[in-house]
Amino acid sequence: MKAPSLKKRLRISIIVIILPLFLLAGTGIYFFQKTTNLFNLAIEDIVSDVIPVTELKDKIQQTVTPFNLYLKDHQLDYKTKFLQLSNEIKKTLVNPIKLEQQNHSLANDIYRSAYLNWRNAHRIATKIFTEIDTDQSHISYELLQDFYQYVIETTLALDKLHLAMQNRVKVRFQKAKALKFDALLLISVVFLLVYISSLATILVLNRSIINPINKLERWAQNFSRGKEPKPITLHSYYELKLIASTYNKLSRLLVEDQAIFKQLSLKDDLTQLNNQRSFISHLQDEHSRHQRYNTHYSLMLIDVDHLSSVSQNYGEHVCDLTIIQVSKMLEDAIRPTDFLARYESDMFIIILPEVEVHGAKNTAERIRNSISEYVFKVNEFKFGITVSIGFSLIRENQSLTEMLHCVDYALQMAKLDGRNQVQFCDSEKLKTNSFQEKYLKESELELS
Repeated sequence: MKAPSLKKRLRISIIVIILPLFLLAGTGIYFFQKTTNLFNLAIEDIVSDVIPVTELKDKIQQTVTPFNLYLKDHQLDYKTKFLQLSNEIKKTLVNPIKLEQQNHSLANDIYRSAYLNWRNAHRIATKIFTEIDTDQSHISYELLQDFYQYVIETTLALDKLHLAMQNRVKVRFQKAKALKFDALLLISVVFLLVYISSLATILVLNRSIINPINKLERWAQNFSRGKEPKPITLHSYYELKLIASTYNKLSRLLVEDQAIFKQLSLKDDLTQLNNQRSFISHLQDEHSRHQRYNTHYSLMLIDVDHLSSVSQNYGEHVCDLTIIQVSKMLEDAIRPTDFLARYESDMFIIILPEVEVHGAKNTAERIRNSISEYVFKVNEFKFGITVSIGFSLIRENQSLTEMLHCVDYALQMAKLDGRNQVQFCDSEKLKTNSFQEKYLKESELELS
């Protein structure tokens, strides 16, 4: 069954997350706008109705004060101020009546009652002022009682109006509060749905995307650190599975290529024998086995005599073909358990495990004789060559460096004694003679 597509699932996940957010935003804006409008209406009621009524009540109290002062001092300024304030009160009370004359509401009736009461109070105050102006010694008590009574009635009407307006504002506030609660409740539900859907989406994405990506990341980290990469198994989407399978395929190809490169790095390009690097590694392993189990091995160094003359006389190509032929003859002359390597251009080296001096000498002489008796035929050329061989046997508690020096010294002796011969050297013989390394230089071997 084909794995689901990661891109499609991501699109669906994004839609699942975004849609509730849009719903939340739209619902929140709508309900909060409606709630805000109700609060604004309630505030407008306070500003347009309640506050003017409160100011009107205060103005009535301010108007009664100059009336009382005029009764006491009979100063014209108090009378003028009273009449001015009284007329302003009448205008204030008559305006709502004019504006709402077609709406017979409770507020309109209360305003009308307050207007009529204050108009009567104003009329009586005018009579009292006339009496004072004509006869300052006598003021009608009944008129004063009527004036104050109408002022009280006006104030009570305004109190009643104030209370009615407060109740109406309170109702609007209650409605706004209820709507606000409903809006918050709905928004909370939407938030909960968004939270649940987001959490579910995160869990799905974590299981299907994040965890596989983490596996791919760990694989890449191990690969970059040089660790052998293990195959990745993902239970995820199609794209990640494709990446994992590609990683696995590349890993297999890399392992195969590394094996090929490693093999090539240990082979000589011309002869396809083991090269110097391979020889050093194999020699160290053999020497370690000797130290651990007290085994013996012999080491043989072979140098082709006057190979440069072949190159000068017949050309570089003939020289290379000669080296190849010598390498094949050496391979035929040793056992499968022996190790043969091309050490330099005209030099070969052989490790012979479990071989004593006598066996090593016989092998060396057989190699020397077979090569010296062989007629090399390359194209139209025929010629012969010889080899010089030096060998040594590892002794107990002998270091690897001493072993290499013995072999080097043995080959030097074979060269000095006329070439085309086999020479043996051990550590005792090396100690009695002056020695300077020539072929197996320790600085070039890089022994660990």
